[in-house]
Amino acid sequence: MPSSKSNSGSTAVLVVGAGPAGLTAALALAKNNVPVRIIEKNSGFEVRARGSGIYPRTLEALANLGAIDPIVENGRCVSTMRAYGPNGRDVLKTWEFAETFSEDKPDIPYPNFLMYPQDGTEKALRDTLEKYDVRVELSTELVRFEQDDNGVTAHIVSRGTPEVVKIDWMIGSDGGKSAVRKGLDSVSFIGETPEEGLTIIADIHIENLDRGVWHLWSHPKGGRIIICPVYPSPRFVFLYLLDGGEVPKEVLSGNLDEFQKMFNLATGRDDTKVSKLSFTSTWRPNIRMVDKFSVGKVFLVGDAAHIHPPTGGQGLNTSVQDAHNVSWKITLVHKKIAPPSLLSTYSEERMPVIAEMLSLATKLYAGLYDRAAAPLADSSKPVWRERKLSGLGVNCRWSSIVLDERTARVEGEAFEAYGLPEGILRAGDRAPNAPGLADMTAADEPATTLFKFFGPAHHTALVFSPGVSEFELSIMAELNSYNSVARLVVPVLLLPAGSHTRQASAQASYKIFEDKDGHARKGYDVGDDGTWIVIVRPDGVVGAIVKGSEGVKSYFSGIFITSD
Repeated sequence: MPSSKSNSGSTAVLVVGAGPAGLTAALALAKNNVPVRIIEKNSGFEVRARGSGIYPRTLEALANLGAIDPIVENGRCVSTMRAYGPNGRDVLKTWEFAETFSEDKPDIPYPNFLMYPQDGTEKALRDTLEKYDVRVELSTELVRFEQDDNGVTAHIVSRGTPEVVKIDWMIGSDGGKSAVRKGLDSVSFIGETPEEGLTIIADIHIENLDRGVWHLWSHPKGGRIIICPVYPSPRFVFLYLLDGGEVPKEVLSGNLDEFQKMFNLATGRDDTKVSKLSFTSTWRPNIRMVDKFSVGKVFLVGDAAHIHPPTGGQGLNTSVQDAHNVSWKITLVHKKIAPPSLLSTYSEERMPVIAEMLSLATKLYAGLYDRAAAPLADSSKPVWRERKLSGLGVNCRWSSIVLDERTARVEGEAFEAYGLPEGILRAGDRAPNAPGLADMTAADEPATTLFKFFGPAHHTALVFSPGVSEFELSIMAELNSYNSVARLVVPVLLLPAGSHTRQASAQASYKIFEDKDGHARKGYDVGDDGTWIVIVRPDGVVGAIVKGSEGVKSYFSGIFITSD
């Protein structure tokens, strides 16, 4: 059984930066009852659309944290690209640039990406965070920090007033110019910043323009404009990928008339009116990642750890997933439930994913500038790499804390961290959903789904069994033993379709479910002729696939501190 000692006094974790990564980390910690503060040096919240494409894996993370509702209610999947000819009006080609699904997918509750502006995503996270009495502290900047074996001492200035904050852990989510990263002398920010490839980014309103497609213009003298619709109408995200030259200062200053002139010149048309210009900025290729995601008690997430092109829309998505990974680990270590060594697996698991994602996003970005390749205008098929961009195939199969007794690892086997969800499910993969689960101990309860059992504050142990025997009940008892000091593990016994209620009546204190439609067994590649235990981590990753009690003990011995 795990031992526990929790410090519930002053702030345990300071999150620096209140973008999607920082808000995700703060929310996951707050849901775990970890005392957390989140500071933001800006005086106001994000008002820009910026990272607007939210992919399925990230939607699952936001649902796991309870911040999904406004996004699925107002977000839209827009996967059609329309390219215009030289006069800017005639449609050259219309095609689907991303694979989408209209049919239900039992294992994937959010099969399509959604276009939703970053300011809206941040608000959804803030609103959820405030339910736990945690609020973003604006106009509060980290000046410097020191750390030792006892924790971190952060020097901050809050609305002009200096403050010294002593915390156990600090998370740097403060963007590409991260003060936290710069304060870690041993961290290198490796990559390149080529001079070519300037992009103008803007948040604009356009009236009476089709919102069911992305619009693409290729300027005869160089450059491409892409605009895509985001919530609410008539809002669009504007990207102008320049082949060269400088941007007029008047455009960057927010002059609507000058912006309209640039838009007309670049698109070759004068019948599209930009009615509002919320912001403009420029982006040059700055493709980098750190050589380590943590030093001591300080962790880097999101843009503070990696910067990449806007192509593929992976900035917000990978940032949320970074934060989701590190937060449950900090939680367990802070509460003295897990050993400090667990924290080293954050870098171990995320660095290969980010390295592969950077490579893909960079290739896509280069393709946009390469007129000879012209991958967008010359393609009438979905971009197959969009399947990777979904995040559903992101995995950590090589991780030192995952355990797989079903599929043995082959010596020297190469793993694709940013891969596709193909082949038999393995430890380290995303845990699939499954609907149609009938509660066999409460006949009046409606059918539920596996994702209802998952959460950021516990592991979920799925016991796939052909029936209820002494063996299964002993496994359930073993799993429940980890809950002596806190609710660390939620055990769920899953019986095959056609199982009888009377099988469950002898032990009604356990939640036992019938896999009525077989979706759970199909999703987890489990038959009806034996017992398998699949342990799902708080971040929705399969931590273990084991046969029995010894496998359960072996997995949790790498996660929890156990006492004899």
